Amino acid sequence: MDKVAPRGNSSRFMLEVVTVEEKGGGHKRLQSVRSIDDEYTPTIFEMAQLVSGPRNDSIGPNFFQWKTTAYGSRDASRENAIRCRYSPLQTANRTLPGPSIAHAYFGEGLGRSHSVAAINISFGGEDGEVYAEKGYLSWSALLGFGTPPEDAFSPLVMAIVAVGLGTPVVLLLAGGLVVLFARRKHQSQYEPIN
Repeated sequence: MDKVAPRGNSSRFMLEVVTVEEKGGGHKRLQSVRSIDDEYTPTIFEMAQLVSGPRNDSIGPNFFQWKTTAYGSRDASRENAIRCRYSPLQTANRTLPGPSIAHAYFGEGLGRSHSVAAINISFGGEDGEVYAEKGYLSWSALLGFGTPPEDAFSPLVMAIVAVGLGTPVVLLLAGGLVVLFARRKHQSQYEPIN
């Protein structure tokens, strides 16, 4: 959002994500997971994801995944970070407004033949002044079929870490052995007379 006028003095923006699936399907779970990747979200390592279980063997799971931060500028830096909070998954069978895309697509029997759940995601701090100061809000999410992507270290990163941490350890051990053997070599066999 860029320069959208808030309706109040301390407005916070909120997004409601509604999920619709046939009744009898796999259950959905909302998870908070840790991520090792902060390339696009500096210093933010928490990720939230909504994962639905597979209904049967032919239809696999699907997911909705997002970082728990938004940004108040086009530059995604820590200074521009806006906290993103989300509510627990709530069933919304009777509270979904009538004129919606879900009603248009699924028809009038939406509540009877499908289960509807919703998550509220809010952006901003406790004071609500974050958007008013900057006038910009950027947030992204990932929606997909299958299992959610998981972070893992690549072999190149593992090799770099092994060389970076292994080299000093090897040098310390080699230096200690050289000093130990050098001391033993320089001990003379001369015994004092007194």
